Amino acid sequence: MPWITRKESGKNSLRHLFRKVKSNRVSYLPKALSHAFLRGSLTVEAALALPIFLFLMVTVLYLFRIMQVQYMVGNALDAAVAEVSLMGRISGKEAENLMKASFYKELAVQDCPVSKIEHGIAGFSWKGTTVDAGYIDAFLTYRLPIPFRFFGKKSMELSDGCRMHRWTGNLEGAVGAGTGEWVYVTPTQTVYHTSRECTHLKLSIKAVSLKNPAWKGYAPCSRCVYGKQAGTAIYITSEGDCYHYAISCSGLKRTIYMVLKENAGNKRACSRCGG
Repeated sequence: MPWITRKESGKNSLRHLFRKVKSNRVSYLPKALSHAFLRGSLTVEAALALPIFLFLMVTVLYLFRIMQVQYMVGNALDAAVAEVSLMGRISGKEAENLMKASFYKELAVQDCPVSKIEHGIAGFSWKGTTVDAGYIDAFLTYRLPIPFRFFGKKSMELSDGCRMHRWTGNLEGAVGAGTGEWVYVTPTQTVYHTSRECTHLKLSIKAVSLKNPAWKGYAPCSRCVYGKQAGTAIYITSEGDCYHYAISCSGLKRTIYMVLKENAGNKRACSRCGG
């Protein structure tokens, strides 16, 4: 049986290529070889471009997350300072404690992703905050971990500040009231308190693990437990008798009003601070 042969193309043959190189000292790839070298080039380009594309996408998404957290933290700080600046008849230390408590409450109300902050709720530093009779200068810093090392750093430090003048005028209801005694009341309690630092007014919230038996002596909260699924932690208080699934539960909040004692109505004195 005769062999089937095919004549080489003169323009694409290797013999023609070598002849050109020897005569003109010019080398180039013939079409036949160039097609062979292009095979798989898209795979190489994808292998090089895909990691760079994913890196840029992660970086952009993380920058949006940083902007979201910083916006919520700044809003919570402004709201807390504005609320406390209207309380004129409290000491600087009381105003600072109230401002911090109001700040953490605002974070819970805004559903701020505190888990993204390094060390969570304990990652806020209030170093540099000063409160006197005239102004509230609030300053806090916190760190956000980054998904990759940037010049050897694992996290980024952010800061927010707020300065506001404290109220120095007459308080509502104080005109013509003389030097009446001011007390603290809540909408749900039947007592009034003579001290803002009373333990019945201060909620010391603790987050405990589900494996920690400390919360088993508490009753379930009727607002946030029934029909809900527990997360990674359960929240309890030193003064309360219920455990909670959500830190934003209304059972973990205190709405406190400062009123004249004569306007406290039928409320009796607190056994701890007013006895």
